Amino acid sequence: MTRPEYSDDGSTELALPLDLDPSLSTSRRLCAWCDRPIPARARRDAIYCATRCRQASHRFGRGMIRAELTDRPISVAYADPPYPGKASIYREHPDYAGEVDHAELVDRLVSGWPDGWALSTSAEALPQILRLCPDDVRVAAWLRGPRINTRALRPLASWEPVIYRGGRLKTSETPRTDSLVAAPKARLTDPGRVTGAKPAAFVWWLFELLGLEPHDELADLYPGSGGVTRAFDRFRRVAIENGSST
Repeated sequence: MTRPEYSDDGSTELALPLDLDPSLSTSRRLCAWCDRPIPARARRDAIYCATRCRQASHRFGRGMIRAELTDRPISVAYADPPYPGKASIYREHPDYAGEVDHAELVDRLVSGWPDGWALSTSAEALPQILRLCPDDVRVAAWLRGPRINTRALRPLASWEPVIYRGGRLKTSETPRTDSLVAAPKARLTDPGRVTGAKPAAFVWWLFELLGLEPHDELADLYPGSGGVTRAFDRFRRVAIENGSST
């Protein structure tokens, strides 16, 4: 019996492992989102293997705007490491290496990306991490809502700070802000899904926070599920196709 899987719009899709149904052979085409094979029975022009992958790709493409070249390209970095004291959550991850040395990480960001960088951390760890940072950093706020814990004795943390430095200074028709209100959802279509992966809205806000444009370079130091890199690659590709970057 097949097990129904629910897509983001509430509809159901039948998911049956291909090795259990020889009639559903796959072609060599790969899904543009998850890199898995696209079923041979799919339309010839299909670029996604399932509705949920198409929806996920759409979310990460939402908010793409035509950017104008304003000055030289910049090279920035984003780091979303395991938060202090939380590394054990990722013990089963292939690149698990224990607790992150945040002093070394900040030094690496400062020396390696003078154009700008951003670092995600927890509200609890913020004072500790700020002591490691240069005086000219800024703190942005992602208001994600609380994770329910009925046993908590203290107020539940409902936001996460993003420490950032530098980036491009530019004007915009829509003012950029240093806060984002967006509730996270499980990204079930990610090929390398990991706990704590940031939602699409966060990724686009991050790009705006650093003033990124299609001709810039972005290094994702802790790629996890790879969503940030895929979103930026799509941003650049679509901008080139629209003629806004060279």
